Amino acid sequence: MKTRIISALVGLVLLGAVLFLFETAVLDVAVAALSVMGVYEMINAIGLSKNKIFTGVCAVFAAFFSSGYYQTIGSISGYVEFCFGLVVLLFVMNHHKDLKATDAAFAFFFTLFIPKAFSTILLFRSFGSPVSYFLILMSLAVAWLNDTCAYFSGYFFGKRKLCPELSPKKTVEGAIGGVFGDLLVCCALAFVFAKATGTVINWPSFVIFLPIGAVIAIFGDLAASAIKRQYGVKDYGKIMPGHGGIMDRFDSWVFVAPIVYLWNLYFPFIFVQ
Repeated sequence: MKTRIISALVGLVLLGAVLFLFETAVLDVAVAALSVMGVYEMINAIGLSKNKIFTGVCAVFAAFFSSGYYQTIGSISGYVEFCFGLVVLLFVMNHHKDLKATDAAFAFFFTLFIPKAFSTILLFRSFGSPVSYFLILMSLAVAWLNDTCAYFSGYFFGKRKLCPELSPKKTVEGAIGGVFGDLLVCCALAFVFAKATGTVINWPSFVIFLPIGAVIAIFGDLAASAIKRQYGVKDYGKIMPGHGGIMDRFDSWVFVAPIVYLWNLYFPFIFVQ
């Protein structure tokens, strides 16, 4: 527990430093780094990291897909993804004995999915301060507080297993407690944020979204657990002692963040006076 707490505090300090430099290129570098590490962890989980060249190619494309430049190329982005698909198929043809098409397809999907999810942070920045800060903080809060509230709710009240084959420790009571805990704590944080920044929270939109976001966070966590079970891994990595890897910590967030962006695009959470 001590290691887990220390690791979390270090992570929060680093997160604070990145947020402090939110408008600079440091954020772009951080997003690229998270994307590359996340993709590597997923490729390593299915045993493909031994192929150094294939892993390196996926890492290069992951860094590109997470970049602000990739977001600006618009209509030709699909052709870049098509070219990446061709490269993956060439590797399958050249390494057909030890590179299964199903595993290559897995690598292809997550080399697209993870960077695009992390690059949502850059999309948040397009809304301008303080809205951008609110979106990134709330997306993290929805994902991480859900997990924390669900843990304590399950510890004290949990009786019925939620999905024992995927995550034996998760309970129905824990999931319900996670949703309600998320709702209460995020509302409190939003209230404090509004008072501190002089902004106005669109409470109907925000309150309606929170339980939806919490359910999405649970889905993301279970999806990550399903992949772990299939490939027989406990954690995706060891970069965060007590927590595991990047994808162990951000498995829910990569599902929540894009939905936060889309929701705010049509039903804004916050208004600047």
